[in-house]
Amino acid sequence: MGKKIQHRLVRRHAYDPSYCLAKLRLGNRVRDAVQRIAQAYNADAEPWIIGFSGGKDSSCVLKLLFHALRSVHDYHKPVTVIYCDTGVEIPHASRLALQVLENYRAEAAAAGLPISIRILRPRLRDGFFVKVIGRGYPPPTDKFRWCTDRLRIQPITRLMTDRKYKGSVVVIGVREDESAARAATLTKHQLADRYWRKQSNAGRRRLFVPIVDFTVVDVWQTLLLIPTPYSVPGMVIADLYANASGECPTIREPTGAPCGKARFGCWTCTVAKGGTTLKNLIDAGQIQLQPLFELRLWLDKYRYDPRYRWKRRRNGQRGLGPMTMQWRRMALAKLLSAQKRSGFQLISSDEIEAISREWDKR
Repeated sequence: MGKKIQHRLVRRHAYDPSYCLAKLRLGNRVRDAVQRIAQAYNADAEPWIIGFSGGKDSSCVLKLLFHALRSVHDYHKPVTVIYCDTGVEIPHASRLALQVLENYRAEAAAAGLPISIRILRPRLRDGFFVKVIGRGYPPPTDKFRWCTDRLRIQPITRLMTDRKYKGSVVVIGVREDESAARAATLTKHQLADRYWRKQSNAGRRRLFVPIVDFTVVDVWQTLLLIPTPYSVPGMVIADLYANASGECPTIREPTGAPCGKARFGCWTCTVAKGGTTLKNLIDAGQIQLQPLFELRLWLDKYRYDPRYRWKRRRNGQRGLGPMTMQWRRMALAKLLSAQKRSGFQLISSDEIEAISREWDKR
């Protein structure tokens, strides 16, 4: 790309309708990806499900998808964008993701594109706080990471078993450039075509990975240099990453420092060490997140404390069992305090009622 493109230069033309893909200084991978997505859409009649997390990679896919479908003449199959709202996403990231999807729905409809949006949520009984405070599940660990299945995998599985979505192609924004481990996993499931993968434990279902060969520079080029769709605001996403990790959301020389280290997800996560993203957002001025950070540290600190664990597991064997009622009452009080201090709704009345019902069962 030559020298760095600073934010002010991107802002100068980011919403200028006169700019089109042909006029922008985009790398070949970005241009090829648009064509690749359009060709894949035209290739068969299988419906598409687009996985969206709100992060830069899935936001990049939404931008490319929009332009690819604009070049398609026959909308012969539906495209559904899904977002899994766990109920404990970092509020700033969740709010942005939901706003992007609301605006993207409207912009796609105005353009006549066959795109719909589905927001998925875990069942009430599987919610994080119902499990932890209601049933006494220990906050997740590397060895007992129950949250991923209940909060993310099961809602998506229920959707995929719906008759309407059987036989769908799943489109996700994963990249080999993310890490060596990710590259190894992608290689393991690769089909004959580099941009297609087999989904493990899902029969014949295929994954389409249109940006698998993208570098992080390609991602930021797409987000910052392609103005439309306006519903996917590259500058806002870049600012969120900058605050969360000090990441460089500018276009750099290939020899420059890498970008893309921020990891968004559940603010309650006690698997990721230290709550770095929350801490960085607080340091960047988002001080309303401080009560959430303090509660996350508290959950981490006492999950192994034998004073707050039953002496037997649920199966009757000796060992650290569920969290005690004393701990659960403290946890609910701290959660409600964090909710009041932060101004964010962290738990719903339905969840509180579900917790109360669990306590009545003991």
